[in-house]
Parts: sequence; structure tokens; C-alpha cells
Amino acid sequence: MGKVIAICNPKGGTAKTSTAVNLACAFTTINKKVLLVDFDPQRSASVALGYEYADVEHNIATCIFDNVPIDKCITPYLKGGFDVVLSSDDLVALPTELKERVNPHLALYDTLKPVVNKYDYIIIDTPATLNFITQCALCACDYLLITVSCDLFAIDSMYALIDKYASIKKEGLAHCNLVGIIRTLYDKDQPLSKAISFELEQSFKELLFKTCISYNQKISESSSAACPILIYDRTSTASIEYLSLCGEFIKKIRKLAN
Repeated sequence: MGKVIAICNPKGGTAKTSTAVNLACAFTTINKKVLLVDFDPQRSASVALGYEYADVEHNIATCIFDNVPIDKCITPYLKGGFDVVLSSDDLVALPTELKERVNPHLALYDTLKPVVNKYDYIIIDTPATLNFITQCALCACDYLLITVSCDLFAIDSMYALIDKYASIKKEGLAHCNLVGIIRTLYDKDQPLSKAISFELEQSFKELLFKTCISYNQKISESSSAACPILIYDRTSTASIEYLSLCGEFIKKIRKLAN
């Protein structure tokens, strides 16, 4: 059965989308079949891969709201070798649209269920907020990966997310495991960045990925070029770090499974 991964942090600017896109691409380098689901009404992952709003007839919103089969919403991203389900700003209506539905928190879980066995990994990119959309992603995934930029605001939002994760697990609404926390936008030349990184190491120990994603202008350039950094510049530091994250992630989930 495929493994579903939600990448979250309620604060914007923590490299959620960059991590989702590049982790999807990294998995394909080891011949894994991957589906990337853009579950953000701002369409960050869709835009990062170069898709316009009108490029497809169906997206994750029409799939959930209009019961369009998920197979009809999947688009091959040929440059990266993985599949994507694009997003729509209609997704902001999710709480209202689902208010009459039984178990609305399972809307994304139910949507993805028919294709889970067709992929090795399904990666969900989430919005920069801790709302019902994010809760649906947490209830749909097997593993939660938290991105945290090395700044104080990202730390606060990370703790809020961990509290929400613990709450829905306690209520029996989700079955996911927190696989770990990945430091992003790390700048070794900034004292605050180094201090926060050290504090995270002391506080989270084994839960913290050893891999750090450094601040790198080439990641922004790759987004502007509408492709993952692993395609834009395979030899860059960022590419090497995302490949390292991929390998470390696989080791972590194997350890959790045992």
C-alpha cells in the first residue's frame, strides 16, 4: 500500500511547497511512483510546476465537491516523472461545502483511497494555516512531515501544529505518525539561524531530521522556471540536500514500521 505524506506548517514561508515538489522529484530518482496533491487554495505547488488555472478540467476541489473520480483529476508532470492533482481557489469553500457530509474530516482520505495502491508515495502540500483544510490533510495521511524555517514565528506555528496533531490523534480522527521535523531556509552565517537550529536539536533530538535545507537562491530560481530544483540544477547544494532528505525519510518510516 502506498504511503501518504502531509507536509505542514501553519506559517507561510517555511518551504512547504518547495519541500513537497522536490521530495516528489527525489522519490522518482529511486524509481518510486509518486503523486503530488496540491491541497492549498493558493495553488502554490500548481504554480511552482508551471500550471495555469485553466490547464485542466478537473482539480482537487471538483473531485471533492462534485464527486469527480480522482483518476480524472490526475495530470502527469512529465519533466519530473511524477503525477499531480492540481488545486483551485474554490477549495476555500471546503468547510461550507462539507457541513452536511458525514465525517467531513475524511473527505480527502476518501478521495485518495481509490489510488493509494497505485503509488509508492502520495505527497500532500497544505496551506499556510491551521484550519479545516489542514485538518483534512492530517486525517488523510499516514505520515506528517513538518517544515520549520529557522525563525521564531515558524517555531510558534510548529508547536500549534503539533498540539493540533496530538488533539486529533487523541480524538481518534487521524491515524498518522509524526515522522519528523525538517529545518529549512537555514543560513549558517546568521547567528539567529544557528541558535534556533541548536535549540531544535536539543528539544526534538531523534525527531529532527539531520538533513537541513539551506537557504539557496537557486530554489527561488527553480520556482520561477516552473520546475523542481532537482531538474533546474541537479548539482546544486539544494538538490543534494533534498536527495539526502529523501533517503533519511525512507529510513525513518522503516524505523517507525518496525
